[in-house]
Formats: sequence, C-alpha cells, structure tokens
Amino acid sequence: MPIVRTRGHGASGRCRTAVRRRPAVDDAAGGTPARATDRRAGAGLARGVPGRRHGMRTDVIRPLNDRTGPFATVVMDATHDTATATEQYRLRWRDLRERLADAGADDATLAVLDDAVTGADAPDGTAGRILVADAGRVLLDRHTEVPPERGTASWGAVPDLLPLLTAAGDDVPTVVVAVDRTGGRVRAVDGTVEAVGSDVPGPVHKAGTAGPGEGSADARVEETLKRNARAVAERVDELVRAGNAGLLVVAGDGPGRARLRDELAPASAEIMAEVENTGGTLPEQIDDTVRAAADDVREQRRITAVTSYATASGRSDGLAVSGVAGIAAAARAHAVETLLVDPSAVPGTELVLGADPTAVAATAADLLDDPVASAPAADALIRAVAAADGVVVLARQDDDVRLEDGIGAVLRFPVGPQS
Repeated sequence: MPIVRTRGHGASGRCRTAVRRRPAVDDAAGGTPARATDRRAGAGLARGVPGRRHGMRTDVIRPLNDRTGPFATVVMDATHDTATATEQYRLRWRDLRERLADAGADDATLAVLDDAVTGADAPDGTAGRILVADAGRVLLDRHTEVPPERGTASWGAVPDLLPLLTAAGDDVPTVVVAVDRTGGRVRAVDGTVEAVGSDVPGPVHKAGTAGPGEGSADARVEETLKRNARAVAERVDELVRAGNAGLLVVAGDGPGRARLRDELAPASAEIMAEVENTGGTLPEQIDDTVRAAADDVREQRRITAVTSYATASGRSDGLAVSGVAGIAAAARAHAVETLLVDPSAVPGTELVLGADPTAVAATAADLLDDPVASAPAADALIRAVAAADGVVVLARQDDDVRLEDGIGAVLRFPVGPQS
C-alpha cells in the first residue's frame, strides 16, 4: 500500500505534493526479505534495489587513504543567516585553529586551512563545513546542508572520520523529472536541466467533443504522448546510469507519470518516487519534496542495513561480528561488507596501524608488518572498511541490535579471530 508524504511548496503559493513509493524486498541479508524495524510515519518509504548495498557511501573518504598523514580534520558550523554571521564564523574558526595548533598541526597545514576557510564565500542560510588537510594541502573541502551539533578539530595519524561521516551524511544522487504532454524537463545528478521530447511532431490534446473521425485522432494523440514519454524515459535511463543515481523523482499529472513509468528501464523504475503536484512542476520548484524523498532513501538504507545485521546475527554462519577485535580481524581480511557504528557507544580504544589502510589490529603481534601509528578504533576501522570498498552505517541507541563496543559488521565471508 503506498505511503504518502504531503508537503507545501511552489513559487506562487502552496500546492499539494505527495511522494508515493512502493515497498520492495531486498536481498541484502542473503535472500531474506528486509523488514523495516521502524514503522513510524516517514520510516521505510523507499524501496530496496535487489543487489544494491545499503549504507553510507565511503567515496568521500576513500581518496584520503592515498595520503600518509598526519591529518587535520575540521567539522564546523558555516551558517550565514545574520548580520554578524561572518564574524561568528571567523571566531569559530579561530577557536578550532587553536585546537589544531595545540595538538601539533604544522604551520603549512594551518596556513592552507586559513586560506580555505577565509577565502571561500559562505553559503546563505544554515550550513556545515568539513575540511581535511595534511602537509600543507587541503584534501577535502565540502559544505553540508546541516551544521554539526558542535565543531570539532583534530590532528592525528588518520582523519577524524566518525564526526566527518556524521556531518557529511549519506549522498543520494538524484535525477528529477517533470513530465507533461510534450515530454518533460529533466535535471541530472550534476544539476544540469534539459527539455526532452520526441523529434516526431504530433497532436498532444484530444478533441473536446466526439465526432466523425475523432477516434482515430485520439489514437494519434495517444501515440504522440507515448512517443514523448519514451523519449524522456530513454534520456532518464541514461542519466540514472551515468550519475549512479539512487533516487528518481518524477513530478506531473498521474497519466503522465504512468506513461513514463511504463517506458523506464527496470533499474530506473526501481528507484522512482512519484510526486503528485497541482502547482508548478519544474524540477527546481519541487526541491523541498526532492530533499524529503532523499531523506526517506537514507533512512531506508540505514534500516535495511541494521535489519541485515540483526538477521545475520541470528544465524550461525559467521557472517556477523561485533566488537573491536573481531571487526579488526575481518577488516584485515577485507571481509567487511557493512560496518555499523553507534557514535554514542564507541569506546576510546586505539588500534595499531600498519602501512596499508586495512592493516588494523588490537596489538602489534596481529599485524604482518611493523606498526607505523595508532588511531582511535572507530576511525581506524572506518578507514579500513572504506579501503576495501565496504559501506558504513551509523546506528542508533534505539536500534534493536546488540553492538559490542558500539560496533558491528556484516561480512562478505566468515573470518576466524586469528585471520
């Protein structure tokens, strides 16, 4: 049964918008249907895509593994919505900079961070900002829609990845389509908007009254509408593939959405969310609804991953492990598919690190090579999982799962404690 979320928006007043989705079965737990653990309003609205992994994409941190560090990591409030916002921003950075200097950050790294923070134009409204730098070079500089609850600054052998991922959130690349009788306007993942329709002209409106020959005329209209929908679907399929989209939002009237849905490739139809709209339907006019749909996808990814871990924990095949030591062994074997981390429960334990990002262990004796540094367990394990193309999920205290040391993992294959 469809779940509907209603929001008001539009340039010329309020209009009714509803996001509709259909539930689906996910095979992330080895073929077991995924069942949402939270059925409150707003939970479980997105469909799982068979074969797709569910969790926070670690693309944002994977390039950092090519650097040797040490790293400066800054997560700060970049809100700019008052007359004194610029001065407040400067004071926040001064405080965070002092923390980095006290922790041992070198002058070259502090200098490039100074330039990055003070040289960029602040976005209007509420925002956060994430920066990572080492050896006088900024490696990551990204604004986020939501500011962090508190600013953090750290200097260490690995980036401070837990607050970084918490602030960055889970990216949901989205394609947006506003359909009409002539075709539609399509917005790609990169924000580019284009008008799409069939190259073959034809009538798009049926006759208002019946008369001789009107049946064949109506048939020509239907054929034109279908041809236009097919042209839009072909372009949408291309953009979904090219942008690795996790969400396709389709706005327009019911018949127009249905025609497009019928022409989409299965991969696009699986990630489609429909918007019922009685006002403007240009892609840029439904951004609030697009954000709501993306939030639903993020939450469903999280729920699916937590459910997969709970299911795997109930089996005896060794595909679920909990606790720092066991997960470190699995990370060394590149066996971690999904890492669950409860930020409120992770201990301050440190792990020893080898030269390879996946070389993490509780003691130096567990490493094949000599250790080169140590780092907080959560950061070391997140880095190791990202290096082996795993995903990370931020768990919550109210999730119905047991996580020893506030951390758990679903594995690709079983791993013994001495692996």
